[in-house]
Amino acid sequence: MTFTSSQRPRQRRGSWPLLPLLLLLTLAVSQLLAPSLAGAPATGSSYALAQAASFNRPSHYPLDQRPDPRLYQAHADWIGRLILPGSSETDRDPGDWVWIEIEHAPPTARELEGQVLRLEWAERPALRELVERVSTDVRFAPAAQELEEQGNLLPRRLDGRLRVGPLQSLAGARPNDDLIVQLEEVELTPETDGSTRLSIGRPPLQITGRYVGLGQILGPVGEEPDHFRVRHWSPSRGDFSGPEDVVRVPQQPRDRFGRWISTPRGFSSNPLGAQGWYLYGAPDAEGLFTVQAIRPRALHRLHPDAVLPAARQGIPYILHGNWADTPRQRGRIRRVLLEPAGSGPTSTTTGPVGERWRPGDRALLIHSFGGIGGPGGERISGFTVTGHFAFGEARVVSDAITGEPRFDLRYHQIYANNPNGIVSGTQDWTAFSGDLQRGWMGSRPISDVLIKLQPFDDLTVDGRPLSLLRELAIQAEVLMARYRSGDGTGVSTVTPSTSCVQDSSQALYIAIDRLRRRAAEDPGLRRWLQLHPQDRASRAIRQLARLSSSLDQLLTPFGTVRSDWRHNASVVAGETFMRGETGLDALMSWRSMLPRRAHDDMARVFLQHGASLWFLRSNQLAGGDSTIEPLAPTLLLGQIPMLSILLRRVSDALFAPLGPAALGRALAILAIYAALALPLGWRSGFLSPWRLEAFGPALRAIPGLLLMPALGEELVFRVALLPHPLEGGSLAGAVAWGVLSVGLFVLYHPLAARCWYPPGRGLFRDGRFLMQCALLGAACVLAYGATGSVWPPVLLHGLAVTLWLWGLGGRARMQDLPQPIP
Repeated sequence: MTFTSSQRPRQRRGSWPLLPLLLLLTLAVSQLLAPSLAGAPATGSSYALAQAASFNRPSHYPLDQRPDPRLYQAHADWIGRLILPGSSETDRDPGDWVWIEIEHAPPTARELEGQVLRLEWAERPALRELVERVSTDVRFAPAAQELEEQGNLLPRRLDGRLRVGPLQSLAGARPNDDLIVQLEEVELTPETDGSTRLSIGRPPLQITGRYVGLGQILGPVGEEPDHFRVRHWSPSRGDFSGPEDVVRVPQQPRDRFGRWISTPRGFSSNPLGAQGWYLYGAPDAEGLFTVQAIRPRALHRLHPDAVLPAARQGIPYILHGNWADTPRQRGRIRRVLLEPAGSGPTSTTTGPVGERWRPGDRALLIHSFGGIGGPGGERISGFTVTGHFAFGEARVVSDAITGEPRFDLRYHQIYANNPNGIVSGTQDWTAFSGDLQRGWMGSRPISDVLIKLQPFDDLTVDGRPLSLLRELAIQAEVLMARYRSGDGTGVSTVTPSTSCVQDSSQALYIAIDRLRRRAAEDPGLRRWLQLHPQDRASRAIRQLARLSSSLDQLLTPFGTVRSDWRHNASVVAGETFMRGETGLDALMSWRSMLPRRAHDDMARVFLQHGASLWFLRSNQLAGGDSTIEPLAPTLLLGQIPMLSILLRRVSDALFAPLGPAALGRALAILAIYAALALPLGWRSGFLSPWRLEAFGPALRAIPGLLLMPALGEELVFRVALLPHPLEGGSLAGAVAWGVLSVGLFVLYHPLAARCWYPPGRGLFRDGRFLMQCALLGAACVLAYGATGSVWPPVLLHGLAVTLWLWGLGGRARMQDLPQPIP
């Protein structure tokens, strides 16, 4: 991989003096990350309240009950329930293994269904490294009891165990053995005693529902409010003219905050139902199919509501359009595709785009959700809806029921201790979003951004496999396993430096760093890339190198990698991980402190590198609970839009990286400005011939002049007023805002002289002075637009004022003294 030294993270100037400001922002964010909820919560966990209902327990669904195969299909080939071995079993037979009750197996292994088998990892170097890196002794920290008293679930069954690996931390994450998973890359090994041992080549995928059917929910049946008539899909006719059936969509108990995570209200009346609902579940003891998760067919079909040109509308849609008017969208979905130039025709009409997204395609997934508003919702702290962030992977698959292409989503959920029993790990959409007991589809707005880019394909370079998605999945699994065990303490909490978004960013950084080091340390790989520059894999790797450089700037905004990230990237077996817990750690990765910021910034970076982005938005489906409303995740103080926009612009301007190209553009603008302003000033008689009046006083005056007027006026007339270049406005819009900025900057000076600055009353009305102001304002607008940083216009502004005052007759004009004669 042709990463050069210039593409590695490096120290960038202009940011370190502002660390105190960021420290204050970090302290503010620390008060916002833990959700503050309305009302006093009930004692115990939401998980315990849900377990009181029998339909939330695996025993409610006997394995010998099977639904009508014409109406329901298996959710996956291999499905099982994880069972944590006893301490005595792991003492006798150490290693990272668990038991699994096989709930469904492919036809070739159907005899294994209902059996409890040993599950372990396949013999592969990457998996062996994973287990060795994250296996840890578990000894609960003193804070564990306090967290449990607050209603959070901790892996209590793991306390006191030695060398707990990723499989055992997954099986022991909840108080009961009720984690249902899909197994992939399964290998069967017959044992001498006649039993069978299962080995897997990928970490288990959390799923919900043993079977799945597709139907229209027609309405409730009689006096049973949770029994519904369903008309199923007819594969032969390709519509909903199949048999009718009765299913149960149970009303979940309220959680510890008095809210329903989901409710069957609204499913039969929601317009989305015309395209059908995927119903995931299993028959109960009476044979009644009971729905455990639900997914709207319309959401994941390859039929966008709008296709927008990425160049003109991409960044504005990311920043504003994706979450626009969220509270009024309850019960609705929206699907928008941003297409780069040259990828095909774009329009605002709906329709399939199968020629560009085909079965087998893979995409990076960026997931975020927002808050719960309304009378029954969360109490929002500090006018900020923090939300949540995760990476994941999307694939285009051919649906097993309809045969049409659709998206299949899985999330790498780095999740802290929580009351709901959500387990940190890779989760299918049905487990995290669509699950009726703990999924967020029914109570929160959700954004899933699918990012298609050639470097995300699995590449083979001279026989060597390279995959960013695969590497990201491995590094995310490391972080997810660490969260499940709390790095051996049992405690995983949210802070400004350790959170879903910070540690998802850490996983991405380590994945990129590992690919970069693999390329740097493999001379054969470098030689092959040099000999085959036009090969598809070579082009993809060069694109990945450019993308990595941009992501470095995003993930390490000061050009220096967090010490814990750098250490954790190199951890091998027997070494311990570091957890960044200080305010400085958070500051070093401040762009990934809030989920909304990371969601928008990462989507923007991928868009700027030519990716196709598909936005899938849902809002509290099916919308039947009128006591809550969806709230978009926000930036800091996001519920005060003007103030939030101002804070974002200020932070973007203060901490924008200044590379050689940006500095070169700024110097060119300075030279052009000087070439125009100096001759005009001398010809008009406004500027005196150059003569440095007093070097010492001039030098001492520079800091004050840089602060005011330079920094103060640039923050007002450039940073606060102008859309930042990262906001992606049009050229015409930028010109209009620039003209307004220069105009207000010029008018400000006579106004200041009239109202609060008497020394400028004569001078600030002089047309020659105002012309110089216009030239300076235009130069500062150009410098700001060309670099995105406030520091080039501040230095240009400060330099112009200093030279005018101390070398070109400015002090004399301010004091209304006679000017030197040329």
